[in-house]
Amino acid sequence: MNDETQASAYLRLIDIGIALSAEKNLDSLLKHILLEAKSLANADAGIVLLNSGKNTLKFSIILNDTLGLLRGDEFVGSMNLPEIPLYKEDGLPNLSSVLSCVVHRGETIVVDDAASSEEFDFSTAQSFSEMLDYPTSSFLTVPLRTLSDESLGVLQLINAKDDRGKIGPFAQEIIPLIEALSSQASVAMENRALLDEQEALKKQLEREVDIRTEELKDALSKLSEAHIILKEMNTIDAVTGIRNRQYFDDTLGQEWRRAKRQGYDISMLLLDIDHFKKVNDTYGHLAGDECLAAIAKEIDQMFNRPSDVVARYGGEEFVVVLPYVSAENARSLAEQLRQLIEQSTYLGDGHALNVTVSIGVATISPEGEVAPRDLIGWSDSVLYEAKASGRNRVCQYRQ
Repeated sequence: MNDETQASAYLRLIDIGIALSAEKNLDSLLKHILLEAKSLANADAGIVLLNSGKNTLKFSIILNDTLGLLRGDEFVGSMNLPEIPLYKEDGLPNLSSVLSCVVHRGETIVVDDAASSEEFDFSTAQSFSEMLDYPTSSFLTVPLRTLSDESLGVLQLINAKDDRGKIGPFAQEIIPLIEALSSQASVAMENRALLDEQEALKKQLEREVDIRTEELKDALSKLSEAHIILKEMNTIDAVTGIRNRQYFDDTLGQEWRRAKRQGYDISMLLLDIDHFKKVNDTYGHLAGDECLAAIAKEIDQMFNRPSDVVARYGGEEFVVVLPYVSAENARSLAEQLRQLIEQSTYLGDGHALNVTVSIGVATISPEGEVAPRDLIGWSDSVLYEAKASGRNRVCQYRQ
């Protein structure tokens, strides 16, 4: 590459950077990045892998001229291309894969001939080659990193071609061009992620405004203040002071319909006080009632968002409904509650009582034929599992 050609290539990078910043979604951005990188390097093929968030690299897009292939996540998944582990089973960095090695080193790696390489294991590339009958030879692998030096993934170009189309090593003067492009690409990807996050926050705010507006309309539509007060009184459990089963049944239906319209998750915690009959038999029902009320207050204080629902489900069972809470966060909150109760001492008719709870957790995004009773049934089934497996534990339903 002569000086004039190289200067032209760097000017082109400026245009590429502007074009990348205009892409509206991640899929089209990745496609644009790979097309430009392959064109600059005159490579026959290329891939982009992104960090999966599980210490692996996931194939996101593949482009191959010889095979006429340009496919993204859905197609790649159907081919069952394995994710690339960033760490070995012993916890040490996986440096045998050139893709993983680039992530750990944070620098470009060039392999002129994969067949003669003794440093890296190219079995993944060989599997791909065998699957599609496509030989791989030279590799140019570049890290994609944020401005704060966090890894986004890897860009890899495969099989450099000369002017006659013959496969060979990548030219040295191409490497800084591709590295510059990867820097532009990383900035564009980071900016795209920030814009997507802002859009998601905006939509969540709009949903919350909708909820508050609907709640205000509901409140204003009540027949009278006396009717509201009477209705509130009829939803309070006399023993614990929290909401009763009837309130839970009514509210779950309302939340279910709202979640189905707006497309958010609902999580449920169903908990049972372990061996509570012993408390009543040993210390009396007055002590048992005071213990129930104290635990109910503990639960109610922990789940205090306006949208949270805490109710006595029956006997020594309580239920918590958590709109907008993911399965992972629901389990974490359930474990916090379990530990809190286990570590607390409650007074019942003058006696110091220590109890534990078993908790079943289930999460669903209402859609299709699923109904509120399914969420209740799932929570109840894993609550039974928690009790059957020793009590004082949290079990989560897995669909």
